[in-house]
Amino acid sequence: MSRNLFSWIYRSISGLVLLFAAACSASAQPLDDVSLEFQDQGVVATIRLTGPVRYVSHFPESHGNTLEIFYERVKGATSDEPWVDGEVRNSPPSGLIPSFTVTTRDQKTKPKLVVEFAREAEYSVAPGKDNRTLLVTIRPQKRPVSTGALPLLPTIKPEAAAPAATATAEQTTIAETNKQARALMVQGRDALAAKNNEAAVEAFNKLLLLPPNDFTQDAQEWVGVARERADQKERAKIEYELYLRLYRDDEGAARVAQRLAGLSGQGADQGIVETAEKKQQARWTTFGSLSSRYYYGKSKIESTQVFNGVSETTSTSLTDQSMLITSVDASERYVSDEYDGRLVFRDVNTKNFLANQSGQNRVYSAYGEIKGRTQDYLLRVGRQSSYGGGVLGRFDGLAGSYGNPEDMRYNAVAGSLADYSQGSKPRFVGASVDKGPFSFYGINQTVDGTLDRRALGTEWRYFEDKNTAYALLDYDTYFRAVNAAQFMGTLGALGGTVNFMVDHRKTPSLSIRTALNGATTSSINDLLQTMSASSLRDLALARTATSNMGQLGLTVPWRDKWQVGGDVRLSNTTGLTASSVPGTPAAGTQPALPGRGTEKAVTLQLIGSGLYREGDIWSASTSFSSGVATGNSIYFYNHSQFVSGWMMDASLQLYNQKDQLGGTTKRTYPMVRGSYRLKEQIFLDVDGGLELTNYSGPQVTTKTTRYSLSGGVRWDF
Repeated sequence: MSRNLFSWIYRSISGLVLLFAAACSASAQPLDDVSLEFQDQGVVATIRLTGPVRYVSHFPESHGNTLEIFYERVKGATSDEPWVDGEVRNSPPSGLIPSFTVTTRDQKTKPKLVVEFAREAEYSVAPGKDNRTLLVTIRPQKRPVSTGALPLLPTIKPEAAAPAATATAEQTTIAETNKQARALMVQGRDALAAKNNEAAVEAFNKLLLLPPNDFTQDAQEWVGVARERADQKERAKIEYELYLRLYRDDEGAARVAQRLAGLSGQGADQGIVETAEKKQQARWTTFGSLSSRYYYGKSKIESTQVFNGVSETTSTSLTDQSMLITSVDASERYVSDEYDGRLVFRDVNTKNFLANQSGQNRVYSAYGEIKGRTQDYLLRVGRQSSYGGGVLGRFDGLAGSYGNPEDMRYNAVAGSLADYSQGSKPRFVGASVDKGPFSFYGINQTVDGTLDRRALGTEWRYFEDKNTAYALLDYDTYFRAVNAAQFMGTLGALGGTVNFMVDHRKTPSLSIRTALNGATTSSINDLLQTMSASSLRDLALARTATSNMGQLGLTVPWRDKWQVGGDVRLSNTTGLTASSVPGTPAAGTQPALPGRGTEKAVTLQLIGSGLYREGDIWSASTSFSSGVATGNSIYFYNHSQFVSGWMMDASLQLYNQKDQLGGTTKRTYPMVRGSYRLKEQIFLDVDGGLELTNYSGPQVTTKTTRYSLSGGVRWDF
């Protein structure tokens, strides 16, 4: 193990200790990570979310500055905390594609990810191989390519004249470095001419280890050529990508892009010249963002109540929101010939300015990760999001894997859930095996020394072109019941995309902690003082409902600038009987809850782009629902781009609902947001909204007027 790797691990562990000492908890944020991988069809951006989702559609279809990806959250398997709007992730640095940001929007209405490219991009979108990722394949930027053949050997600049006698020490040092660099450049060229590609790689690498000089750029191009001719295609890609990131606007970028496009994509044979070859110097990359945003809200509530035929009206006005939220998202990446490591930290600090309301600091991610580039292994330690395998949410702990999933990969995980429920944190240990499209896992989870969950499960994935499928079965052997069963996917059909999902699950997820619902204590140990473990398990089951849902949707392009979509959904959640434990007052009494019956919902959506100017997006949707409550909504949205980095978003939501008691709610919610991007690093935006809600019930009528305003700045680095 190299000294650089030891240094990186030491920095990672030291950083994690400091980060955890400065923070107290984590937040319910949707985005986990954005990563890039070069493949034959382009650069694939993998957007990973912190919980299961179902891909619905995206728009525009294939190109633009702004991409909107619509999804639905699959609730119940993990924490059901609401996901936040306005969370942002930056793309890792790449010279092949435009930089971009991913932002969460409209979690309460029609959840989506908004991908903003620095320049117009060509792309395709598909769900990932699991139910937590979305894939955006971006075509590399178009570059002018030479009409003739690519050069076989580098052209070397003439040797510079010796420095004058009056030259400074710095000028003399630069001249000496250039002299050494030119000699290595000649050595590398001669090795290429003799078809001794290994010696050429060694010469160019020695040159790249020198301080920056007049030949550094040429060496970065030709070390890629030498590796390609040595049949080290994957390493050649890395060298070419680094060149395009460092010298994107230089004329040599056309040659390098042409060479990169010509690679077959097949991995290089291992061990050709591994022992004799000079190792590539490790590279460090730091990127992320720092943002701060202020939120303000003020409400006026007028309520009229009729009692004994007498009408009484009250009016209240108050500031209901005044807070400053500051977010840090920082990643440092270490890459060498053998290792690929990361140190990730994401934190949200909320300062509340309202009386009697405290602020909080929550850590979303804080982990170090190392994985092999020549061997298939990965190790991650710290606060992280679950990748499946039966782990039901964000946790603090250790996760590792070894092997190739197409052949056989072994995974292990251990830690404690960071779900922020009251009482002790559940601790777990689990293991899984991946082979081809199948995964099999087992997990054991305890709380306060008592068994909380013990499950066996399997996952199956299918991924080919526009057709995908994902299936999950989680069976709890302690409760002797199916915790979750799910089948979802997408099909290319009827000229568009069909998406579907069938879902059966316990809600909340099977856990001994469910027995605490309605209890007067937050400790499982307190309940076990006067009741047996089996009685506690029966109480948890009595306080757990069952949910079933089926959905079918279709999205099709219409003409050149439009997309039409819709879906139908049926759902049912069982009720709960009243539950208590005689002789155990701490268990409390959970009142009976009626079932929701069969609820039906139909949604239709129309989206257009480029209707009055390039890059604009228009959408309108309507939905109808029936069940416990009957309602309908209409939603309008517009995104417009202007010159010099200005953008504007405007929306209007109209909502009507009639509940089972005969009350009627009407809500009108217009909102406008303006934003400005300065040189791809500074992002400013401000938004304002007006929410009008009228409720008319048998005895009470309420009118609420709420004004909201927020503004913030984000620095991407």
